Amino acid sequence: MILGIETATPRASLALYDSRADEVVWKRDFTTERAHNAVIFEPILEMMNDYRDQLTGIVVGVGPGSYSGVRVGIAVANGLSLSMSLPALGRSSLEAWEVGEDSYAVISDARRQSFAVSEVLKRKLQGEPELIETGEVEAKLEEISGRGIPVYSAESAVVEAYEAVTLAHPDAAKLAREVGKGNPADWSEAPLEPHYLRAPYITTPKKGRGEVTSGRIKA
Repeated sequence: MILGIETATPRASLALYDSRADEVVWKRDFTTERAHNAVIFEPILEMMNDYRDQLTGIVVGVGPGSYSGVRVGIAVANGLSLSMSLPALGRSSLEAWEVGEDSYAVISDARRQSFAVSEVLKRKLQGEPELIETGEVEAKLEEISGRGIPVYSAESAVVEAYEAVTLAHPDAAKLAREVGKGNPADWSEAPLEPHYLRAPYITTPKKGRGEVTSGRIKA
């Protein structure tokens, strides 16, 4: 069985896909506004108690999405892979949305007055997400919708702001199904790396009294 892990958005999920029966035999969803590390381990332990000996591989959504959420999913996948000697595979979270269509677009707020627009055709991401300015969003949505491609977002604020956008989320069951019919032994051994829209925005503390410089306190 393939364990799917998807934690790129506030609504995270875990799922077990049985390729022989072609069905999802176990699934858990959970929602947190911050990192998922506080809640992911209880369902993981539940799954391990019932299905530990039946696991054959792990697939994890590597984003783009929440910086901390994506890293939590990757950390869990790496931990299980190492401790159980199971192959682990990373796939774009954009290819695993819980929608009826196999071709769709996803829009997300990329911060700093920009949005990210991604197109997925037949469950394959088409290049890198496109970063556009706020003023370009309406025209971009009109162009995509004009081609008959539905547009989704996991962010309620984006859905409320743009009529053409529908609320949806990436899903662990979709993720596991997409790769579960192959042989985990054939998976690439590439390390799991998060897919970021851009490098994390990190601020540095302002300089002031009491700053430590080269091991000494600078007055």
